Amino acid sequence: MHKSKLTYGILSMETNRLHAFLKQHYLFCSLVGISIFLFFFELGGRSFEIKDARRFAEITQEMMQGGSWLILHKHGETYMNKPPMLMWLIALFSSIGDQVTPLTARLPSAIAGLSSILVIYYFTQRFLNQRTAFIAAIILATSQRYFWYGRSAFPDMLFTLFVALALLFFCLGYKQNKEFYIGTHLSMFFAIMTKGPLGIIFILGIIVVYLAFKRDLKAFKELKWRWGSMLIMLIIGLCILYCIKVGFEPFMATIKREFLTRMNKPVNNSEPFYYYFVSIWTDFLPWSLFIPFASIYAHKKWRVGEEYLRFIFCWAVFVFAFLCVAKAKHPRYMLPLYPALSILVAALIDDTLKGSVIHPSWVRSSVRWIILSMAGLTAILIIVAPAYFFKYSWAGIVLSLVMLLVVIKVFLLLRRKNEPVRVYFTVCMLTAVIGWGIYVHSLTVHSRNETFGTKLTYAIKKDLGDLNTYNICGYKLGGSLWNIVNLNLKMHVPMIKSIEELKTFMNAPDHQPICIIEKKVFEEIKDHVLDDTLNTLDVSTKKRQVTLIFKRNPQTDSMHPAFFEIPHVID
Repeated sequence: MHKSKLTYGILSMETNRLHAFLKQHYLFCSLVGISIFLFFFELGGRSFEIKDARRFAEITQEMMQGGSWLILHKHGETYMNKPPMLMWLIALFSSIGDQVTPLTARLPSAIAGLSSILVIYYFTQRFLNQRTAFIAAIILATSQRYFWYGRSAFPDMLFTLFVALALLFFCLGYKQNKEFYIGTHLSMFFAIMTKGPLGIIFILGIIVVYLAFKRDLKAFKELKWRWGSMLIMLIIGLCILYCIKVGFEPFMATIKREFLTRMNKPVNNSEPFYYYFVSIWTDFLPWSLFIPFASIYAHKKWRVGEEYLRFIFCWAVFVFAFLCVAKAKHPRYMLPLYPALSILVAALIDDTLKGSVIHPSWVRSSVRWIILSMAGLTAILIIVAPAYFFKYSWAGIVLSLVMLLVVIKVFLLLRRKNEPVRVYFTVCMLTAVIGWGIYVHSLTVHSRNETFGTKLTYAIKKDLGDLNTYNICGYKLGGSLWNIVNLNLKMHVPMIKSIEELKTFMNAPDHQPICIIEKKVFEEIKDHVLDDTLNTLDVSTKKRQVTLIFKRNPQTDSMHPAFFEIPHVID
């Protein structure tokens, strides 16, 4: 009896501690829960739709199969366009199942996206306040491009994390303890291993611009350069080892093509200087309307000497100006800008919610009207959405009316405790989170039902049986299609290059062969290949069409070709 009371007392004490922690850190706990939902909900549900995402997954798969972790390969050819950091991390997660999957390919970006959110929260809370930190983190997590690339297999989200970490450590070292500068150099090292020399330019460029405006460039000499020198020597050593393996001239040609040429005369992704002035309005949705007012607000804070916001303003302006000058442009290149932009917008919104004096006064009024308009649009979406999903049936209309009453009731309850503008903004944040969750689920359903890789795998398993019983090859498949086949069948599919080799493969007595051929190529060679022992199966989407050739057997003699037609596909 005494022991049970003691156990109950301990449990009660721990419960009270947990309750006190949650009460004190409820914003942080809410942020962690929301971020996990945004970046990990159905993360592996979509197949590989985007060309570049397939590229990094395929390179990782070849790296794991060939065992070459320094010299990367794509389709057997040396791949030198990107440093290996992303591929190393994908391989780390894929090593558990010894296979690259959509989940393991996206995990590094998702973890980096979540980590960047927490870094920005800590960053802003330490130098401003907790509520501004929470708003900045939510704005960043729910901005359109950041959210999307946090769920995609690209190196840019990792790069954004390392840039943010380097700048955070710089601030801590500059304001508190110079030992934090070591973290700046380590983060810069990982940024270089992710995106090359751009890591040095972004991190040191922002620091130099900030110190120049403060007229304190002498502080640049105090950045623990002994550590920086050691890491630079390590990078040089890796480059020398790399040159020994692949040759000095190919290495230098890659550096020139991937960095200097992209800055001046890029082969692709070339856009005019004003490209980002236009694209940022969609890329930073639903918060982009605040950008002009945040710029004015940040400039005013600069003039009154707000140190933290001055540093963030330098961060935003330097990255944006550099990317505008560079000739090669792409929406994902802007990712390192969004943490700074989110902090500026959050500081403006928080001052508006607190009723602080903002000059000029019309900036505060404009922000309040934007929040009100967003809340009104949110209410309309909440009310109209059920009717839309139910195809405007009576059930949908009734549910919409119920939602209208619920929205009105919730608004009246919240209004008693808070100023209306705070309620409006809270509703906007919650709607952004829920809206992205619905969007992810719809993409997952679409991927499972309609993408080519999924259809190909389903067709083979349904009509031909276990994949492990077949020897599968491809005939003259294009690189993009070959990637899709390899990744979705979770194996390396060898390539056949001649008709004679194809005949030998299909007529071999010691295995059950399947050959995957593009439909148009099959139509050209079918008279030279088909005989009474072979059967065919067509798998088609709107963008891709292939024919499978396989041996007849008792289970497949009566089978007819299967056709899959899809109205719209992303692959």
